[in-house]
Amino acid sequence: MKKTSLNAIRIALKAGLAELQKTGKLPDEGHWEYHRGANGDWQGAFVPRPSFMGLVLVHELSKLAAGIRRALEQDYPEYLKAVGTPLGGGGLQPVMVLQQLAREAYTRFGTFGVSDDQIEELLIDVPGLFDRKTMRLRLYAPVLNLCGPRETPSITFADEITLRPITDEECTSFYGGNPIFQELQRRPISFPEFVFVKEIEVPKIVGSFDDMKEDPIRPVQEELDRCILALATFKDAGAVGYDGIRIAPTDFMLGHAFAGRHIYGNEHVPFSRYDITPEEAPQIEAHARLFGGMHSTLEMASQRLVDSARRTRARDTIVDAVIGLESILLASLKDRAELRFRFSLNYASLFPKEERRAAFHTARDLYDLRSKIAHGGSPGEKVKIEGKELTLGDAATLARSVLRKTIAIFMPSAKKPDFMAEDYWLSKELGF
Repeated sequence: MKKTSLNAIRIALKAGLAELQKTGKLPDEGHWEYHRGANGDWQGAFVPRPSFMGLVLVHELSKLAAGIRRALEQDYPEYLKAVGTPLGGGGLQPVMVLQQLAREAYTRFGTFGVSDDQIEELLIDVPGLFDRKTMRLRLYAPVLNLCGPRETPSITFADEITLRPITDEECTSFYGGNPIFQELQRRPISFPEFVFVKEIEVPKIVGSFDDMKEDPIRPVQEELDRCILALATFKDAGAVGYDGIRIAPTDFMLGHAFAGRHIYGNEHVPFSRYDITPEEAPQIEAHARLFGGMHSTLEMASQRLVDSARRTRARDTIVDAVIGLESILLASLKDRAELRFRFSLNYASLFPKEERRAAFHTARDLYDLRSKIAHGGSPGEKVKIEGKELTLGDAATLARSVLRKTIAIFMPSAKKPDFMAEDYWLSKELGF
Protein backbone atom coordinates (compact mmCIF):
# COMPACT_ATOMS: atom_id res chain seq x y z
CA MET A 1 0.00 0.00 0.00
CA LYS A 2 1.28 3.44 -0.83
CA LYS A 3 2.54 5.36 2.20
CA THR A 4 0.56 8.50 1.41
CA SER A 5 -2.78 6.69 1.63
CA LEU A 6 -1.83 4.71 4.75
CA ASN A 7 -0.60 7.86 6.45
CA ALA A 8 -3.79 9.71 5.53
CA ILE A 9 -5.82 6.91 7.19
CA ARG A 10 -3.54 7.08 10.25
CA ILE A 11 -3.93 10.85 10.66
CA ALA A 12 -7.72 10.71 10.19
CA LEU A 13 -8.07 7.79 12.60
CA LYS A 14 -6.14 9.54 15.37
CA ALA A 15 -8.22 12.68 14.96
CA GLY A 16 -11.45 10.69 14.68
CA LEU A 17 -10.79 8.70 17.85
CA ALA A 18 -9.97 11.90 19.71
CA GLU A 19 -13.31 13.32 18.56
CA LEU A 20 -15.18 10.16 19.56
CA GLN A 21 -13.71 10.27 23.08
CA LYS A 22 -15.94 13.25 23.68
CA THR A 23 -18.99 11.00 23.30
CA GLY A 24 -18.00 9.07 26.41
CA LYS A 25 -19.29 5.56 26.92
CA LEU A 26 -21.35 4.20 24.05
CA PRO A 27 -25.02 3.49 24.78
CA ASP A 28 -26.10 -0.13 25.01
CA GLU A 29 -28.48 -2.00 22.74
CA GLY A 30 -29.98 -5.41 23.41
CA HIS A 31 -28.66 -8.47 21.59
CA TRP A 32 -29.75 -12.07 21.69
CA GLU A 33 -26.94 -14.46 22.62
CA TYR A 34 -27.20 -18.24 22.55
CA HIS A 35 -25.36 -20.81 24.63
CA ARG A 36 -25.49 -24.57 24.57
CA GLY A 37 -25.86 -26.02 28.03
CA ALA A 38 -24.16 -29.06 29.48
CA ASN A 39 -27.19 -31.19 28.62
CA GLY A 40 -27.03 -30.09 24.97
CA ASP A 41 -30.04 -27.74 25.08
CA TRP A 42 -29.71 -24.24 23.64
CA GLN A 43 -30.55 -21.30 25.87
CA GLY A 44 -30.93 -17.65 24.89
CA ALA A 45 -30.32 -14.45 26.81
CA PHE A 46 -30.97 -10.80 25.95
CA VAL A 47 -27.75 -8.98 26.83
CA PRO A 48 -26.53 -5.38 26.44
CA ARG A 49 -23.83 -4.59 23.89
CA PRO A 50 -22.32 -1.27 22.82
CA SER A 51 -24.30 0.39 20.03
CA PHE A 52 -22.23 1.71 17.14
CA MET A 53 -25.22 3.19 15.32
CA GLY A 54 -24.31 6.63 16.61
CA LEU A 55 -21.02 6.64 14.72
CA VAL A 56 -22.80 7.49 11.48
CA LEU A 57 -24.19 10.65 13.16
CA VAL A 58 -20.77 12.04 14.10
CA HIS A 59 -20.41 14.57 11.29
CA GLU A 60 -16.81 15.35 12.19
CA LEU A 61 -15.86 11.90 10.90
CA SER A 62 -17.08 12.84 7.43
CA LYS A 63 -14.93 15.97 7.53
CA LEU A 64 -11.88 14.05 8.73
CA ALA A 65 -12.41 11.42 6.03
CA ALA A 66 -11.82 14.08 3.37
CA GLY A 67 -8.08 13.61 3.79
CA ILE A 68 -8.45 9.90 3.09
CA ARG A 69 -10.46 10.64 -0.04
CA ARG A 70 -7.80 13.01 -1.41
CA ALA A 71 -5.08 10.40 -0.88
CA LEU A 72 -7.14 7.60 -2.46
CA GLU A 73 -8.05 9.77 -5.43
CA GLN A 74 -4.33 10.12 -6.07
CA ASP A 75 -3.16 6.59 -5.22
CA TYR A 76 -6.16 4.28 -5.78
CA PRO A 77 -8.89 6.14 -7.73
CA GLU A 78 -10.35 2.87 -9.05
CA TYR A 79 -11.14 1.73 -5.47
CA LEU A 80 -13.48 4.69 -5.06
CA LYS A 81 -15.48 3.37 -8.04
CA ALA A 82 -15.75 -0.29 -7.06
CA VAL A 83 -13.97 -2.92 -5.02
CA GLY A 84 -15.20 -6.35 -3.95
CA THR A 85 -15.52 -9.92 -5.13
CA PRO A 86 -17.80 -11.82 -7.54
CA LEU A 87 -20.28 -11.84 -4.63
CA GLY A 88 -20.58 -8.07 -4.72
CA GLY A 89 -19.14 -4.96 -3.15
CA GLY A 90 -19.20 -1.25 -3.85
CA GLY A 91 -17.18 1.91 -3.98
CA LEU A 92 -14.79 2.37 -1.06
CA GLN A 93 -16.28 5.13 1.09
CA PRO A 94 -13.58 6.97 3.11
CA VAL A 95 -15.98 7.78 5.96
CA MET A 96 -16.91 4.08 6.23
CA VAL A 97 -13.20 3.25 6.46
CA LEU A 98 -12.91 5.61 9.39
CA GLN A 99 -16.10 4.35 11.06
CA GLN A 100 -15.06 0.73 10.72
CA LEU A 101 -11.59 1.31 12.18
CA ALA A 102 -13.12 3.27 15.06
CA ARG A 103 -15.54 0.44 15.74
CA GLU A 104 -12.69 -2.08 15.63
CA ALA A 105 -10.76 0.05 18.14
CA TYR A 106 -13.64 0.06 20.61
CA THR A 107 -14.31 -3.66 20.10
CA ARG A 108 -10.69 -4.61 20.75
CA PHE A 109 -9.78 -2.17 23.52
CA GLY A 110 -13.13 -1.16 25.04
CA THR A 111 -12.46 2.54 24.51
CA PHE A 112 -11.78 5.15 21.85
CA GLY A 113 -8.84 6.41 23.91
CA VAL A 114 -6.17 4.17 22.44
CA SER A 115 -2.40 4.55 22.35
CA ASP A 116 -0.23 5.11 19.29
CA ASP A 117 0.91 1.48 19.49
CA GLN A 118 -2.71 0.32 19.51
CA ILE A 119 -3.45 2.47 16.48
CA GLU A 120 -0.56 0.84 14.64
CA GLU A 121 -1.98 -2.53 15.63
CA LEU A 122 -5.28 -1.54 14.04
CA LEU A 123 -3.52 -0.49 10.83
CA ILE A 124 -1.51 -3.68 10.38
CA ASP A 125 -4.14 -5.36 8.20
CA VAL A 126 -5.21 -2.31 6.20
CA PRO A 127 -2.56 -2.59 3.44
CA GLY A 128 -3.74 -6.11 2.65
CA LEU A 129 -6.95 -4.80 1.10
CA PHE A 130 -4.94 -2.86 -1.48
CA ASP A 131 -2.02 -5.26 -1.96
CA ARG A 132 -3.84 -8.59 -2.32
CA LYS A 133 -5.16 -9.76 -5.69
CA THR A 134 -7.61 -12.12 -4.00
CA MET A 135 -9.79 -12.20 -0.90
CA ARG A 136 -10.25 -15.13 1.45
CA LEU A 137 -13.71 -15.97 2.70
CA ARG A 138 -14.94 -18.51 5.23
CA LEU A 139 -18.23 -20.21 4.43
CA TYR A 140 -20.49 -21.61 7.15
CA ALA A 141 -23.43 -23.95 6.52
CA PRO A 142 -25.31 -24.84 9.75
CA VAL A 143 -26.43 -28.48 9.57
CA LEU A 144 -30.10 -29.25 10.14
CA ASN A 145 -31.24 -32.20 12.28
CA LEU A 146 -27.71 -33.51 12.96
CA CYS A 147 -27.28 -34.12 16.69
CA GLY A 148 -24.29 -35.13 18.77
CA PRO A 149 -22.13 -34.14 21.74
CA ARG A 150 -19.79 -31.16 21.75
CA GLU A 151 -16.76 -33.45 22.01
CA THR A 152 -17.47 -35.03 18.61
CA PRO A 153 -14.23 -34.74 16.58
CA SER A 154 -14.16 -32.72 13.39
CA ILE A 155 -14.91 -34.69 10.23
CA THR A 156 -13.12 -33.85 6.99
CA PHE A 157 -15.14 -34.37 3.82
CA ALA A 158 -13.98 -34.13 0.23
CA ASP A 159 -13.28 -30.68 -1.23
CA GLU A 160 -11.74 -29.49 2.07
CA ILE A 161 -15.07 -29.16 3.85
CA THR A 162 -15.03 -29.73 7.60
CA LEU A 163 -18.00 -30.78 9.74
CA ARG A 164 -17.65 -29.88 13.41
CA PRO A 165 -19.78 -28.88 16.42
CA ILE A 166 -21.01 -25.30 16.14
CA THR A 167 -19.74 -22.79 18.71
CA ASP A 168 -21.89 -20.52 20.84
CA GLU A 169 -20.40 -17.49 19.08
CA GLU A 170 -21.27 -18.88 15.65
CA CYS A 171 -24.82 -19.71 16.64
CA THR A 172 -25.25 -16.20 18.05
CA SER A 173 -23.78 -14.70 14.89
CA PHE A 174 -26.19 -16.66 12.66
CA TYR A 175 -29.39 -16.44 14.70
CA GLY A 176 -28.89 -13.78 17.36
CA GLY A 177 -28.11 -10.08 17.39
CA ASN A 178 -30.29 -7.03 17.67
CA PRO A 179 -33.87 -8.11 16.89
CA ILE A 180 -34.55 -4.79 15.18
CA PHE A 181 -31.58 -4.74 12.82
CA GLN A 182 -30.70 -8.39 12.50
CA GLU A 183 -30.95 -9.96 9.07
CA LEU A 184 -34.45 -11.13 8.19
CA GLN A 185 -34.19 -14.86 7.63
CA ARG A 186 -35.98 -18.09 8.23
CA ARG A 187 -34.98 -19.95 11.36
CA PRO A 188 -34.83 -23.69 11.90
CA ILE A 189 -37.20 -25.35 14.29
CA SER A 190 -34.27 -26.18 16.54
CA PHE A 191 -30.80 -24.65 16.67
CA PRO A 192 -28.14 -26.62 14.77
CA GLU A 193 -25.52 -28.49 16.73
CA PHE A 194 -23.05 -28.83 13.85
CA VAL A 195 -21.77 -26.67 11.01
CA PHE A 196 -19.97 -27.27 7.71
CA VAL A 197 -17.00 -24.93 7.24
CA LYS A 198 -14.92 -24.21 4.15
CA GLU A 199 -12.46 -21.48 3.21
CA ILE A 200 -12.24 -20.24 -0.36
CA GLU A 201 -10.14 -17.66 -2.17
CA VAL A 202 -11.90 -15.45 -4.69
CA PRO A 203 -10.59 -12.82 -7.11
CA LYS A 204 -10.68 -9.20 -6.05
CA ILE A 205 -12.62 -6.96 -8.43
CA VAL A 206 -11.50 -3.34 -8.69
CA GLY A 207 -12.84 -0.45 -10.74
CA SER A 208 -15.96 -2.03 -12.26
CA PHE A 209 -18.33 -4.94 -11.78
CA ASP A 210 -19.21 -5.05 -15.46
CA ASP A 211 -17.11 -8.17 -16.03
CA MET A 212 -18.45 -10.05 -13.01
CA LYS A 213 -17.02 -13.55 -12.87
CA GLU A 214 -18.96 -16.71 -12.13
CA ASP A 215 -20.52 -17.05 -8.70
CA PRO A 216 -17.97 -18.93 -6.54
CA ILE A 217 -20.65 -20.23 -4.18
CA ARG A 218 -22.44 -22.51 -6.64
CA PRO A 219 -19.62 -25.12 -6.72
CA VAL A 220 -19.56 -25.08 -2.91
CA GLN A 221 -23.30 -25.77 -2.81
CA GLU A 222 -22.70 -28.83 -5.00
CA GLU A 223 -19.89 -29.94 -2.68
CA LEU A 224 -22.15 -29.54 0.36
CA ASP A 225 -24.82 -31.60 -1.38
CA ARG A 226 -22.27 -34.43 -1.73
CA CYS A 227 -21.55 -34.16 2.00
CA ILE A 228 -25.27 -34.66 2.62
CA LEU A 229 -25.20 -37.72 0.34
CA ALA A 230 -22.39 -39.18 2.45
CA LEU A 231 -24.29 -38.64 5.71
CA ALA A 232 -27.54 -40.02 4.29
CA THR A 233 -25.91 -43.21 3.03
CA PHE A 234 -23.85 -43.80 6.17
CA LYS A 235 -26.73 -45.20 8.21
CA ASP A 236 -30.50 -45.26 8.52
CA ALA A 237 -31.47 -42.01 10.20
CA GLY A 238 -33.56 -38.87 9.78
CA ALA A 239 -33.30 -36.29 7.03
CA VAL A 240 -30.28 -33.96 7.06
CA GLY A 241 -29.57 -30.75 5.20
CA TYR A 242 -28.03 -27.34 5.75
CA ASP A 243 -29.56 -23.98 6.58
CA GLY A 244 -28.05 -21.93 3.79
CA ILE A 245 -24.52 -20.56 3.59
CA ARG A 246 -23.13 -17.66 5.63
CA ILE A 247 -20.12 -15.78 4.33
CA ALA A 248 -17.51 -14.11 6.53
CA PRO A 249 -14.17 -12.60 5.49
CA THR A 250 -11.03 -14.11 6.96
CA ASP A 251 -9.07 -11.02 5.90
CA PHE A 252 -9.68 -7.58 7.36
CA MET A 253 -12.15 -5.71 5.16
CA LEU A 254 -12.74 -2.00 4.88
CA GLY A 255 -15.98 -0.34 3.87
CA HIS A 256 -17.63 -3.43 2.36
CA ALA A 257 -17.66 -6.30 4.85
CA PHE A 258 -19.37 -9.53 3.84
CA ALA A 259 -20.02 -10.69 7.39
CA GLY A 260 -23.61 -11.74 7.82
CA ARG A 261 -24.30 -12.30 4.12
CA HIS A 262 -26.60 -15.28 3.85
CA ILE A 263 -27.31 -17.48 0.86
CA TYR A 264 -30.20 -19.88 1.38
CA GLY A 265 -30.12 -23.49 0.34
CA ASN A 266 -32.82 -24.51 -2.10
CA GLU A 267 -34.14 -27.68 -0.45
CA HIS A 268 -36.79 -27.95 2.25
CA VAL A 269 -35.66 -30.21 5.09
CA PRO A 270 -38.43 -31.31 7.48
CA PHE A 271 -37.72 -31.58 11.18
CA SER A 272 -36.11 -34.91 11.98
CA ARG A 273 -33.19 -36.32 13.93
CA TYR A 274 -29.87 -37.81 12.87
CA ASP A 275 -27.64 -38.74 15.82
CA ILE A 276 -23.90 -39.25 15.56
CA THR A 277 -21.41 -40.26 18.23
CA PRO A 278 -17.74 -39.33 18.63
CA GLU A 279 -16.86 -42.94 17.77
CA GLU A 280 -18.67 -42.65 14.43
CA ALA A 281 -16.75 -39.55 13.32
CA PRO A 282 -13.76 -41.39 11.77
CA GLN A 283 -16.12 -43.92 10.19
CA ILE A 284 -18.12 -41.13 8.52
CA GLU A 285 -14.89 -39.53 7.31
CA ALA A 286 -13.76 -42.80 5.71
CA HIS A 287 -17.21 -43.30 4.17
CA ALA A 288 -17.23 -39.75 2.77
CA ARG A 289 -13.95 -40.34 0.91
CA LEU A 290 -15.77 -42.82 -1.34
CA PHE A 291 -17.85 -39.98 -2.80
CA GLY A 292 -14.97 -38.41 -4.68
CA GLY A 293 -15.71 -38.92 -8.37
CA MET A 294 -18.45 -41.49 -7.76
CA HIS A 295 -20.36 -42.83 -10.76
CA SER A 296 -23.40 -40.77 -11.77
CA THR A 297 -25.73 -43.77 -11.43
CA LEU A 298 -24.73 -44.40 -7.83
CA GLU A 299 -24.90 -40.67 -7.14
CA MET A 300 -28.44 -40.64 -8.50
CA ALA A 301 -29.41 -43.49 -6.20
CA SER A 302 -27.87 -41.64 -3.23
CA GLN A 303 -29.72 -38.45 -4.12
CA ARG A 304 -32.99 -40.35 -4.27
CA LEU A 305 -32.23 -41.64 -0.77
CA VAL A 306 -31.80 -38.05 0.41
CA ASP A 307 -35.00 -37.00 -1.35
CA SER A 308 -36.95 -39.87 0.16
CA ALA A 309 -36.02 -38.75 3.69
CA ARG A 310 -37.24 -35.23 3.00
CA ARG A 311 -40.71 -36.23 1.85
CA THR A 312 -43.56 -35.50 4.21
CA ARG A 313 -45.82 -38.21 2.75
CA ALA A 314 -45.00 -41.92 2.96
CA ARG A 315 -46.13 -42.59 -0.62
CA ASP A 316 -43.62 -40.04 -1.96
CA THR A 317 -40.87 -41.61 0.12
CA ILE A 318 -41.65 -45.01 -1.40
CA VAL A 319 -41.59 -43.66 -4.96
CA ASP A 320 -38.22 -41.96 -4.45
CA ALA A 321 -36.65 -44.96 -2.74
CA VAL A 322 -37.76 -47.47 -5.38
CA ILE A 323 -36.63 -45.19 -8.21
CA GLY A 324 -33.25 -45.07 -6.49
CA LEU A 325 -33.22 -48.88 -6.42
CA GLU A 326 -34.13 -49.00 -10.10
CA SER A 327 -31.14 -46.83 -10.98
CA ILE A 328 -28.93 -49.60 -9.56
CA LEU A 329 -30.83 -52.83 -10.19
CA LEU A 330 -31.85 -51.97 -13.76
CA ALA A 331 -28.87 -49.80 -14.74
CA SER A 332 -27.12 -52.03 -17.27
CA LEU A 333 -30.16 -53.72 -18.82
CA LYS A 334 -30.36 -53.41 -22.60
CA ASP A 335 -33.59 -55.38 -22.84
CA ARG A 336 -36.22 -53.37 -20.91
CA ALA A 337 -38.80 -56.15 -20.90
CA GLU A 338 -39.93 -57.80 -17.66
CA LEU A 339 -38.55 -54.97 -15.54
CA ARG A 340 -40.53 -56.02 -12.46
CA PHE A 341 -39.11 -59.53 -12.60
CA ARG A 342 -35.56 -58.40 -13.34
CA PHE A 343 -35.72 -55.77 -10.59
CA SER A 344 -36.72 -58.40 -8.02
CA LEU A 345 -34.33 -61.07 -9.29
CA ASN A 346 -31.34 -58.73 -9.38
CA TYR A 347 -32.00 -57.57 -5.84
CA ALA A 348 -32.33 -61.16 -4.62
CA SER A 349 -28.98 -62.07 -6.23
CA LEU A 350 -27.20 -59.77 -3.79
CA PHE A 351 -28.06 -62.10 -0.88
CA PRO A 352 -26.93 -65.56 0.25
CA LYS A 353 -28.97 -68.39 -1.23
CA GLU A 354 -31.09 -68.95 1.88
CA GLU A 355 -32.19 -65.28 1.95
CA ARG A 356 -32.97 -64.84 -1.74
CA ARG A 357 -36.63 -65.86 -1.69
CA ALA A 358 -37.51 -63.28 0.97
CA ALA A 359 -35.40 -60.63 -0.78
CA PHE A 360 -37.10 -61.37 -4.11
CA HIS A 361 -40.58 -60.94 -2.64
CA THR A 362 -39.55 -57.79 -0.74
CA ALA A 363 -38.25 -56.17 -3.93
CA ARG A 364 -41.24 -57.28 -5.98
CA ASP A 365 -43.75 -55.97 -3.46
CA LEU A 366 -41.96 -52.63 -3.14
CA TYR A 367 -41.86 -52.33 -6.94
CA ASP A 368 -45.58 -53.06 -7.16
CA LEU A 369 -46.34 -50.55 -4.43
CA ARG A 370 -44.29 -47.88 -6.18
CA SER A 371 -46.02 -48.64 -9.50
CA LYS A 372 -49.46 -48.37 -7.93
CA ILE A 373 -48.63 -44.99 -6.40
CA ALA A 374 -46.86 -43.66 -9.52
CA HIS A 375 -49.86 -44.55 -11.70
CA GLY A 376 -52.39 -42.79 -9.52
CA GLY A 377 -53.44 -45.65 -7.27
CA SER A 378 -54.28 -45.17 -3.63
CA PRO A 379 -52.74 -47.79 -1.33
CA GLY A 380 -54.52 -48.31 1.95
CA GLU A 381 -53.16 -47.62 5.39
CA LYS A 382 -51.91 -51.23 5.47
CA VAL A 383 -49.86 -52.89 2.72
CA LYS A 384 -48.25 -56.32 2.42
CA ILE A 385 -44.50 -56.60 1.87
CA GLU A 386 -43.04 -60.12 1.70
CA GLY A 387 -46.15 -61.52 3.33
CA LYS A 388 -46.04 -59.13 6.28
CA GLU A 389 -48.65 -56.47 6.88
CA LEU A 390 -47.08 -53.05 7.34
CA THR A 391 -48.36 -49.51 7.70
CA LEU A 392 -47.59 -47.30 4.74
CA GLY A 393 -45.14 -45.38 6.93
CA ASP A 394 -43.30 -48.58 7.89
CA ALA A 395 -43.19 -49.59 4.23
CA ALA A 396 -41.61 -46.22 3.42
CA THR A 397 -39.01 -46.73 6.14
CA LEU A 398 -38.29 -50.21 4.80
CA ALA A 399 -37.91 -48.89 1.24
CA ARG A 400 -35.37 -46.30 2.38
CA SER A 401 -33.42 -48.88 4.34
CA VAL A 402 -33.37 -51.29 1.38
CA LEU A 403 -32.05 -48.52 -0.87
CA ARG A 404 -29.35 -47.43 1.57
CA LYS A 405 -28.10 -50.99 2.11
CA THR A 406 -28.06 -51.60 -1.65
CA ILE A 407 -26.01 -48.45 -2.17
CA ALA A 408 -23.62 -49.58 0.57
CA ILE A 409 -22.90 -52.84 -1.28
CA PHE A 410 -21.45 -50.91 -4.22
CA MET A 411 -19.76 -48.02 -2.40
CA PRO A 412 -16.29 -49.68 -2.36
CA SER A 413 -16.32 -49.40 -6.17
CA ALA A 414 -18.17 -46.06 -6.27
CA LYS A 415 -16.15 -44.60 -9.17
CA LYS A 416 -16.93 -47.59 -11.38
CA PRO A 417 -19.62 -49.67 -9.65
CA ASP A 418 -19.66 -53.39 -10.38
CA PHE A 419 -23.28 -53.36 -11.55
CA MET A 420 -22.28 -51.29 -14.59
CA ALA A 421 -20.23 -54.20 -15.98
CA GLU A 422 -21.78 -56.13 -18.85
CA ASP A 423 -23.65 -59.27 -17.72
CA TYR A 424 -22.99 -58.41 -14.04
CA TRP A 425 -26.50 -59.38 -12.95
CA LEU A 426 -26.51 -62.50 -15.09
CA SER A 427 -23.27 -63.59 -13.49
CA LYS A 428 -24.70 -63.00 -10.02
CA GLU A 429 -27.87 -64.92 -10.78
CA LEU A 430 -26.12 -67.89 -12.33
CA GLY A 431 -23.29 -67.97 -9.81
CA PHE A 432 -20.50 -67.35 -12.32
